[in-house]
Amino acid sequence: MANMLAAIISLFALATITMQPISLSAQTQQQSQLSAQQESQQLQQPLTTSPSCGQLVTQNVVLTSNLNCAESDGLIVGANDIVIDLNGHTISGPDVNSQEKTSSKAGIMVPNMNNILIQDGTIEGFQAGVFMTGSQNVEVKGVVAKNNQMGLFSTGATIVNTHLSILMNNQIGIAAHSTQQLTLENNIIFQNIVAGITLVNSDNGIVSLNSITESGNGLYIDSQSGNYNVNFNNVLLNTIDINNANGLPVNSNGNTYDQNNCMASNPSGMCIGK
Repeated sequence: MANMLAAIISLFALATITMQPISLSAQTQQQSQLSAQQESQQLQQPLTTSPSCGQLVTQNVVLTSNLNCAESDGLIVGANDIVIDLNGHTISGPDVNSQEKTSSKAGIMVPNMNNILIQDGTIEGFQAGVFMTGSQNVEVKGVVAKNNQMGLFSTGATIVNTHLSILMNNQIGIAAHSTQQLTLENNIIFQNIVAGITLVNSDNGIVSLNSITESGNGLYIDSQSGNYNVNFNNVLLNTIDINNANGLPVNSNGNTYDQNNCMASNPSGMCIGK
C-alpha cells in the first residue's frame, strides 16, 4: 500500500474504454436485495467486543472502547458475512498526530471478503481509513473518516456502498480504482486536499445526494470510468467542482450529470445554470 496515493493520482491520465451500461433502477434493486441478504447472514454470526489492533476478525465486532493503533493496522476482516460496529468509538492510526502522513497502514482492511458492513464510528490517522481489495458487497454507513491519506479506498472490488458518512481532512476523501457498481449517496465530503472523490477505471456507479466542498477536485472521474449517474449533488467551493476526465465530453465515457449544484465544471455545462 506504500505508493497507493501516488498511483491513484498518476492514473488520472489513462485512456478511455467503452463499458456496457447497467440501468439505475436495476442496479438499485440488485443492491437492495443483496443488502437484505447480507443483513440476514451477518446477524447469525457470533460476537467479539474487545478486539486488539492488527487483529484478524472472523466474527461480528462491537467496539466497547477506542483502539489506538500507533504501529499497526486497525482491524483486518478475515471472514465473509460480518458486521464491524464501531459503536461510536474511534480507531486511530500512526498518523493521527502527524503532519507528514506517511503511514502504510489501514484502519479497517477488507481483503477478498464478501458481505461486510462497517458502521457508526471514526477512523483516523491511516493511509486508508477503510481499504477494500477484491471484495464484494461492502457497505460503509455512518462512518467518519478523517486525517487519513485516503478516507476510503477500494480496488478490484464489486458492489461498494458508502452512505451517511463524513469524509474530511484527508488527502482524498473517497478513491476507487477498478471498482464496479460503486454507490455513494448522502455523504458529507469536505476539506480533502487533493479531491473529495476520485474514480479511476471504475464503472457502473451512482454518485447522488452528496455534499462535496472545499477540496481540490470535488469529484474527479477519469476517462476509463464509464456509466456513472451523477445527480443531485451539492459540489461547491472546490478548485474544480466536477471534473470529467480533465474536460472529456461526457458522452465519450457514458457518464450522466443531472441537477448538480456547482459553480465550476470541466467541461462546462455540468452544473445547474452554468
